[in-house]
Parts: sequence; structure tokens; C-alpha cells
Amino acid sequence: MVSRKYTGDYRLENVLDKNGVLRTVPVYRGPLFRFTAEPEALRRVKGRTLLLTAAATAALLLPLLSSAPLLRLWYAALPAALCVLPDAELWMGVRRLYTAGPTVTREHRDKIHDRFAGWSLAFAILAALSLLGQLAGYLGGCGPEGIPATVGTLAALAAAAALFGTKKALLMEPVPSERDIATEGSAE
Repeated sequence: MVSRKYTGDYRLENVLDKNGVLRTVPVYRGPLFRFTAEPEALRRVKGRTLLLTAAATAALLLPLLSSAPLLRLWYAALPAALCVLPDAELWMGVRRLYTAGPTVTREHRDKIHDRFAGWSLAFAILAALSLLGQLAGYLGGCGPEGIPATVGTLAALAAAAALFGTKKALLMEPVPSERDIATEGSAE
């Protein structure tokens, strides 16, 4: 499905290419955004998100690769398996965060913030459901051989919760455009 949410941020312009051929190209004319955090703090947040996403992925592998009878229960295994989807989205958010320049488009801003806020919450909820399923399995008589998988699920839940906490550090503010600066100067 094609989203038309950001089409108003672009204008079509005719330009001559290097061969002298007239081409119509989209040019971004929407608002630009920058991170509110200082560059050093932003560098630390980028490193933290990379490490937390890698930790969540590694911790997620413990229950997914476990052959314990506990993880053969659908109510323990299904939420853990579904964690792969939010995990992939978080990696795409890390990629967007690392490719972000000093200023970003509205689409880039929305996708960075939404990926870390929404998908880390979805990851945490699914990991919590898997953890509850595993605890129900222990109560149902599954042996202790599933403990490493439970520890992995708990670690994945903790990493996802910590990733959800980074959304404040990734806040962005609009960059004043030349038009905004000109209207402020004329108002004084």
C-alpha cells in the first residue's frame, strides 16, 4: 500500500540534466528537523540503541533456538517467534538513526521516532507474553531445562524496555526556514 502522507512535502521541478535533457524531478520542500540533543549526547544515544538492539536480538535467540519442552508450548513459543517482526523494525530504525544527517525530512523523523517508540513497546509486550507463557509452563510441570530460554526472554524484555526509554533522547525540533526567519525580522 502506498502512503500519500508525505507527498505534500515534495514539489516537481523541471531541471536540465548533464546531457541537456529536461527532466522532472521531485524536490523536497517540506519542513526540516534536527535532534534536540547535543552532538555528543546523540552519539551516545546512537551507540546505546545499537547495543540494546543487538542485545535484544541475541537474547531473543535463546528462546527461539531452545529445544526445551517448555518452548514447545504454543503460548510460550508463539509470542517469542512474533518478536522477530518488531526486532526487524528496530534494526531498520537503527539504520535510519545512523544515516540521519544534521537535518532530516519529516518522513525520516517520523520513522525514527515511531520505530523506537512503537516497535520497542510491541517487542516488550510480546516478550512479556512469552515470559508469562513460560511461567505457566513451569507451573504446568515443565522441567528446569528451559531456564536459559526464560533468562533470554527476560533479557530481551529488559532490552526492549530500555529501547523504549530512548525515545525521549531522540526528540527532534523543526529547523526554522528562511521564510520563518524573514517573517520574524519584519514583525519586530
